Amino acid sequence: MGVRMKALTIISTLLALPVCIAQAADKAGAMEGYFPTDGTLQRGAHVRLVYSEDIQEPVKVINQSLSKLSPEQRETFTKEFAAEQLPSYNPDIWPSREEYDKFVEAWKKTQIRNVTEVAVGLQKLDDGSWRVLSATVDAQTRRQVPLTISALRYDAEKNEWISNNGVLTAKDYTAPDTSIYGAQTGTEWSLEKSDSLVKLRETLRVSRTTDGKYIYLAYSLVEVSAVTGSNIAQGAYLLRFPVQVAGANLGTPGQR
Repeated sequence: MGVRMKALTIISTLLALPVCIAQAADKAGAMEGYFPTDGTLQRGAHVRLVYSEDIQEPVKVINQSLSKLSPEQRETFTKEFAAEQLPSYNPDIWPSREEYDKFVEAWKKTQIRNVTEVAVGLQKLDDGSWRVLSATVDAQTRRQVPLTISALRYDAEKNEWISNNGVLTAKDYTAPDTSIYGAQTGTEWSLEKSDSLVKLRETLRVSRTTDGKYIYLAYSLVEVSAVTGSNIAQGAYLLRFPVQVAGANLGTPGQR
């Protein structure tokens, strides 16, 4: 309880900090309508999936079947599974419909659990670009720290995010209702580049569930050595913000 109260105090301290307030005519492009631009911050949380113990046996069945498939077949299935969407029935994976139904029932028991509180808003800078004003609590030091996405800049006119690695370009994002996080629509910005030394992929995504209950903000960075195949840098997180209680999640600077 003491740790949680300390975390809440740190986030409340951030909400009291002065920020540059965008004018009514200032529009945040594809980011408009997701997060406040009026000097307030929206509270949410880092989230992670917690699978039911019941899924262990069905996953063993999957692994046994995958070992018998061709590399191409394995890649097709693992891409669908990695996207955190409920895979459709495949007789090459499940020996029977009964085995598939067991997997589906275990899958449905998966929980989306809050890990750490965050606060996020959008701030317009003097050069006309935008940044994510943010704070969370470091799990080890219990100190307030910004999210790594706060280092990126958003060009609303070009609909591009700019990072130290280059320019992230936009495309529409949709997730079907078979997604473990629910059906969603939004925008995803990504950057991929490689040379003789490294391969890099950086992605930022913002989306809203079609039932209007949640906003998701996702960020990931993977940098791999082209020589050894080992990870040079890797980081990812998923943030969730409840829309249905937006009034309770917004803090005005100077208020608690």
